[in-house]
Order: sequence, then structure tokens, then C-alpha cells
Amino acid sequence: MITGKKFFIILVLISTVLFIFTELRDFNSFTEVQYRQITNTGIDYNAVSILTKDVFILNPSKINYNGQADKIAFELKNPRYMKTAGYWISKLKNPDKIILDSRQINKLNEKFFKQKNSGMIRVEKYPQTVSRSSLIKIFKSRLSWYKNKKYFNEKAELITPDFWTNLYDAIDTGAKEIIQVKYALATEYCDVRIFPSYEKVLSGTSSKDIDRFQEESLDMGTPVAVLCRTKDKAWSYVMAPTEEGWVETKNISFTNKATLIDWVNKQNIVVVTNSKADIFADAQRTKFVDYVRMGTTFPYYEEKIKKSYAIKIPTRGKNGNLIFKKAFISKNDVSAGYLAYTQRNVLNLAFKHLNAPYGWGGSGGEQDCSGYLGQIFKCFGIMLPETSTNKIRCGKVFDVKKSGTEKEKNKLILKNASPAISFLYFPGHIMLYIGTENNKPYIIHAIWGLTSYDSRNNKTLNYINRVIVSDLTIGEEVAGNSLIDRVSKLNIIK
Repeated sequence: MITGKKFFIILVLISTVLFIFTELRDFNSFTEVQYRQITNTGIDYNAVSILTKDVFILNPSKINYNGQADKIAFELKNPRYMKTAGYWISKLKNPDKIILDSRQINKLNEKFFKQKNSGMIRVEKYPQTVSRSSLIKIFKSRLSWYKNKKYFNEKAELITPDFWTNLYDAIDTGAKEIIQVKYALATEYCDVRIFPSYEKVLSGTSSKDIDRFQEESLDMGTPVAVLCRTKDKAWSYVMAPTEEGWVETKNISFTNKATLIDWVNKQNIVVVTNSKADIFADAQRTKFVDYVRMGTTFPYYEEKIKKSYAIKIPTRGKNGNLIFKKAFISKNDVSAGYLAYTQRNVLNLAFKHLNAPYGWGGSGGEQDCSGYLGQIFKCFGIMLPETSTNKIRCGKVFDVKKSGTEKEKNKLILKNASPAISFLYFPGHIMLYIGTENNKPYIIHAIWGLTSYDSRNNKTLNYINRVIVSDLTIGEEVAGNSLIDRVSKLNIIK
């Protein structure tokens, strides 16, 4: 005879079996789409425990997909002595050893230019004609990519199909199949845009300072091949040494190919070694012209001026043609000739940017993670590809991703990376390795921000927006989100 007590126990057992069956069914129905949702949070799903349709971080804290707190300032807790190059230089055995001489650097550059899909070109060797159909194919491909995704304007409004149509209709590729290429020099800083517009295009309403139309930027004197313009002539589509895209026509000056070649092969140069350097119209440096960023080069005149170099800069004439003028720059901001490629010199340059603002694609005349490294290495005459993806393919490359745990990754980095001449990388971000402290790798990098979760499970963007020194554990409050969790490759530039 089944008593009431026994009946209750049986019901509990049956309920438990049904619950387990339901949970297993739900777990097995966890789709790839849901896996991608986890990945898109910046969290590796291998580092989380999955229970039915809820996702838990192992530390533990439940992920909340709803809403996001306002951006907050990121608190960096490094000892003060880590904030100068000297501390990291003191850890090196031979910081003044020449890593590569000028001949070896030229050879390295040629290798980078020839590397498949590097995105690098020799403008002076660019073909004098291009086909109209090839250009149209490029523009339509870009348009298709953007039209098929959700993007927003600055007002957080979804961008409509008409917006994309109007962008495409503004482009003028002419009527002839064969287009004659024109040549020009940038006469001032240029934003390089994906499409001929300064309209901000955002992938999300929480990242208003990440403009998806901002491709990169060009400094004064950058040579470009001009392939076509917009119907109103306001924008020009250009090929530059490490990027391509639309620039405002008013920021370039047209010239012939012979003059461009002479400029590219200029001798007796000064290279800007400060994070920014002012250019003046007079030797007393009172009549401001513009500023230029680290790595920019100019030919200089042999003149006996105490505190300045007399340099030749490109300017734009009334008809848009190139006119060279004399200008002046402080000797404290430049080096006569490229710097020797040493660890000391790399670190000294890198720390000149410490706390400098972050600028996606060079927006606002600043630098993002990739542009920051490009500026530094230009001071040695080393030309690197524009994107972080292509930069990490340069030199000697090591696969870090397969190492697995944080301890194993640290061990591989410490064994193979060389301070000041190695990059650490994960998709979307690249960093300069500067040395170790307590067996931890340290880096200097331009970074926008990191996500975290508070005790109430609200997602917050920790707003960094500058060049910082850090170890690779930042972001560790979210499982799978620390820099060391995400690092996948390292390389050595030599």
C-alpha cells in the first residue's frame, strides 16, 4: 500500500527526472546563433559554463544582455615609475644595439610591399591608367557590404537605403573605360574616408566616437595616385602607400609623375620625432602654418639657423596645382635623417605618445592602435601596412592562440618576444611589447575602451581613450575578456 508520504516521494522523483530531461533538451538545443551571441560580448564561450538558456561567467556572474551603463573612466593602477621609457630601457641588456641598418631596412620594406594582400603600394610605380569597370566593382562591393548591415547616424537613427544610393550616385567615374591616373601630394592632414562624406556612420549607439567611414589619415607630403572624383569635384579617390579611400580634394595638390618621384626619393630629410611638430612660415617660428605627426618627413635646406631647420613643404595653388614653399620647424622636434633602429629609440618614441588621445582611424589628428605603431616605425624608415591584421603578418610571426592558458601564453611571449620591436595582437587590436615585470608581459598601446560587468550584472564600457602602459590582465573581471585571454599572435619586426 502506497502511503501519502511514499506517494509524495515518488512525485518528487518523477518531477526531478522530468526537470533533468527538460534541461538536457534545452542544453542540446543551444544553437550556433546563441554561441555567436556569447562571442559577440567579447567572451570566449569555452570560458563560460552554459546552463539551459542562461549563460554564466565562471568567476561567477550572470551576463546581462540588457542595456549598458554610461562610459566610465578606466582606472589604471600602475606604479608611477612605469610611465617613462627609462624604466623599460634599464631592463634591456643592450638597448643601443643596431637591430637593422638602412640597407636591411630597405630590404625589409620591399618584403612588406610585396607581401600578399598587404594593402601597400609604391605610388611612384602605380599604373598610369585604370579601368572604369574595376573602380565601379570596388565601389559597388563596398556599398553592398555596408547596405547589408545595420548602421546608425549621429542621432541614433537607422540609416535608410536612400542614404547609400545618394553616396553612390555622387561618384563620377567618367564615360571612358580607360581612366588616366593623376598624381598629387597631400598639402595638409587628410581624413581618408570609405565613402565621400563626413557623415558619421555608427555600428551602435554606444560608440559615437567610432566612425565606420573613417578609414585612416594622411600626413602632409604623402604621395597619392588619384583615380576619380565626385561629380562636384569636392572629393578624390586616392591610392596612398598604405591606404586607399576618399579625401577632400582641397587637401591635395596635383603634379606630374616626375615631380612626385623626385619627392618620394628626396634626400637630406628631417623626420618628425615628436608626437606632434609645429611648422612655421618664418625662421623665428611665430607664423604658424600647421602641425604634423610623428614619422612625417621633409627635405631640408643647408642653412645655418640656430634652432630651426628650413624645410620644403607642398602647398596648393589657386588652380589646385602643387607649389613648394620654404617653412621652418624646431630642431627639437625632428631628426636629420632616420633614427637608428634600436630598442632605446623605439621606447623613447613610444613614450612620447603616453596619454595622447585615441583617434579611430586618425580622426581628429590623433591615432588608433595601428596608426600609433605606424608613426613610431616610420621614424626608422620602416613602412608598415595600415591595418593591425596586416601589421602582425610582418617580420617573424608566432602563434600564441594555441598556447591555451594564461600561464602558457605568458611563457611563450616571454620566451619569444623582443621588447620594443615586437607586437602583440588579437583581432581588432595591436600593442607594442615593452618588457616584463614580475614575469608578466607589459605593453604600451592606444586603446579605446574595455567592457566590464558590475555586481548587478550591468555591462559598462570602461572608457580609456588614450595611450597607456598596462599588463595583459586588464579586462579580466569578465571571463575570456582580458587581453592575455584574447592575444592570438606576436611578431618581431626585423
